[in-house]
Amino acid sequence: MKKLIPLLPLLILMVGCKNEVSKTHDQVSPPKEVVAFFETYNKLWSEGNFEYIASDIYDLPMTLYLQDTVRYLKSSDEVKNFLANTFINLEANHYGFSKINKWENYREDGNYIIVEMNFTRFLKDSTIMGNQFRKATYILNKKNKEFRITAMIPHTVIDK
Repeated sequence: MKKLIPLLPLLILMVGCKNEVSKTHDQVSPPKEVVAFFETYNKLWSEGNFEYIASDIYDLPMTLYLQDTVRYLKSSDEVKNFLANTFINLEANHYGFSKINKWENYREDGNYIIVEMNFTRFLKDSTIMGNQFRKATYILNKKNKEFRITAMIPHTVIDK
């Protein structure tokens, strides 16, 4: 049973979200507090502030559904090590900052929220880094009126 728990967010995602990209007339608009949470996360990510992300943005356990594997991070040290290595690779690739473009999907289910975000990464010289329109799907858990990311599905390689 414990081995199935990391798959729960993925099952919720598969059942609850559309597969296609939102059309202009179907613009998704998450609540202001969710948008503010992601704007803070985006700012922290752009700054490479993995300490704060690990302690105040990500929840434990944290599940990452990467392109070639699933990582189940159970401790704060595992999350910090993952983020530190990610930011080392981003720095080596001259990553500068990210910008949120739009919200592709949004769904609430009790204390869980599923958000698919479209964003662009930029190099330090402000040119586009890789794909212009990247996507990532996040599963948030709301505890004590605070949001935490409990799972993430980056639809492109996370550190390039």
